Order: sequence, then C-alpha cells, then structure tokens
Amino acid sequence: MPSCLKCGAELAVNEEGIAPVLCDRCAGRATSRARRGMSTGTLRDFPATTALLAINLAVFTGMVLTSGSLMEFAPRVLIEWGANVGRLTLSGDYWRLVTAGFVHSGLPHLAFNMWALWSLGRLSERLVGSWITFAVYILTGVGGSLLSLAVNPEQFEVGASGAIFGIAGAILSGIKFGNVPISSIHKRAIFSSLTFFVLFNLAIGFGLVSVGIGIDNMCHLGGLVSGLIFGVPLATASASGKKSFEWATMILGGAIMAVLTFQLVSANERSNPALAIQRALRGQDYTKAIAMLEKLTAEQPSDDQAWAELGYAYQMDNNKEKAITAYEQALKINPNSRVAQEGLQSLRGDAPRQEQ
Repeated sequence: MPSCLKCGAELAVNEEGIAPVLCDRCAGRATSRARRGMSTGTLRDFPATTALLAINLAVFTGMVLTSGSLMEFAPRVLIEWGANVGRLTLSGDYWRLVTAGFVHSGLPHLAFNMWALWSLGRLSERLVGSWITFAVYILTGVGGSLLSLAVNPEQFEVGASGAIFGIAGAILSGIKFGNVPISSIHKRAIFSSLTFFVLFNLAIGFGLVSVGIGIDNMCHLGGLVSGLIFGVPLATASASGKKSFEWATMILGGAIMAVLTFQLVSANERSNPALAIQRALRGQDYTKAIAMLEKLTAEQPSDDQAWAELGYAYQMDNNKEKAITAYEQALKINPNSRVAQEGLQSLRGDAPRQEQ
C-alpha cells in the first residue's frame, strides 16, 4: 500500500490504481498554509503586530495631546514618555530599555517605523507565531538599547527601529539555519529581500551619521544581532510544534538581557561615579550617597553640582545644618545653582541670597 509522504499513513488507491501523494489531513493542512501565505491578512489575523502598532500609536497620541507638537517633540517630552537616556537608565530607570521602543521623535519617524513593523511583523507571525513575535520585539528592542548605551553611555535613544531590526534578524537566521516550514524558493526570496532591507538601512544610517544627523545605528545593530541569535532556536522550536521550547528560548533571552544590563550598569558605575551617586539618591539610600558625595567634593571641591547633591542628601537624611553648609558652598561656586537655591529656600523658609 502507498503511504503519505508527510505522515506515513496508508493511502487508498482509486479504480485506476492511482493514489494521492498526501493523506486528506496533511493535504488540508498544506492547503491552509498556502492560503495563509497568499493572503495579505487583516489586523485581526496578526494580533501581535496589531497590538504593537496600537501601543506605538497610543503613546504617540498621548505625546501629541500633552505637548501640542506633531512633527517633532522636545527632549523633555521624549524623556517624560520613556526615552532611553543614559544618565537616567543607568542610574535606575531600567524600564526605559523597554519603553524607548514605543517612543518616537515625531510623525515622520513614527510613520516609517510603523510601515516597517507592519511588513516584518506579519511575516514573523506567520513563521514563529504571534506571542513569540511580540516577545522578540521586546527583547531585541532591549538588545538594541543596551548596545547603544554600551557604545555611548550618554546616548539619547528612542524608536522601534532596534526591535524592527531584531525581528528582521530573527527571520533571517530562522530561514537560513532553522527548520521553517516554507519552500526553498520562498526562503531565498525572503532572505534576499530582508538582507537588502538590513544592509540598505544600515548604510543609510551610517551615511546620515557621517553628516551629523542623529541616527542610532548601534541600536539597529544591537537589535539585529540579538534577533539573529534568537532566530535559529525559535524557528527550530516552532517547526517542532513544542511551544515550551519557544518560551524557554524567550525566558533564557530575558535572563541574558538582565545579566547584560547588570554588567553594563556595574561597568559604567566604576568608570563614572556620578551614576552610582544618582542611583543611590534615586533609591533613597542617602547614607551611601552622602559617603560618595563627601569623597567627591573632597576630590573636586569646585564641583557645584556635587555640593548641591550633597546638600540634598543631607537634607533628606534630616541633617539640616550640614545641608545648609553644602548648599551655601554650591552657591559660592555657582550662584545660579537651582538645586541649591530651592534647597536653601525649603530649609530656611525664604529665598536664598545669591553671591554678588
């Protein structure tokens, strides 16, 4: 008896002695996949991509309503809505590694990224599924933000492009090395078009950077590399049908990102004590902050910001006299120090006198 080429089930022979290649069940599945592949689909057919688009658009709408801007937002607005800012992220606002992937600098920035996300997100959902696509967006976006900060700790980064490059990387490695259930012809077509997309946009990015336009290609590279790493196990796990393998890959990826974040923060605190001080202040560990600031002001007695922060730490630690002394020292160095002015005002109940 002939058997199904897919599952090995026995096949019935018709009156003419001819048997089909696939059994009814496998033929039905193949037909269903073919129909899905030919269909462009609607928003409902791609829940992860739709959800990501909705979040990005909701954040943008909120930014427009609160700022009155549309084409370009001021840095203050971007920070308020979750931009990845080195001094804030590395001193405790780790959530900015995620939120930066949903914040855009203006309408043109949003429009291009949403077009790219709609195109690549749908393809990713067809290949690895909806929830995994959503997870890849988050994790590779974090990967892009981390590389951006590793190269430039003072970086100011926003946008979904790191995560979009991450999705592209996951698809590329999945169809090249993974067991993705599509034909070799489709694999070659997708690989060629995505390779062109990645190289073309990276080249544009480096070109714009060379003429002084702020494109964060390190974020793009970080997203791409993390996507390439995730792609192989995800594609293989998806083809096996064992969802637990897919989620194990995502959980492991999340753990790796957490370790990398810790390592990056530790390295920057060793090279830049100001970050450790900011972290202590924001964590309300005033005893630790005072110890570090006392050492810093002894080494750099002309640093008015250090004196002002020391005054603030003393004030929050209920040491009024030392706080006043530190604030006054900050004003001697810089009469316009707002932190020192406001600190003295709150301690004395009147506006501080500035040095003439």
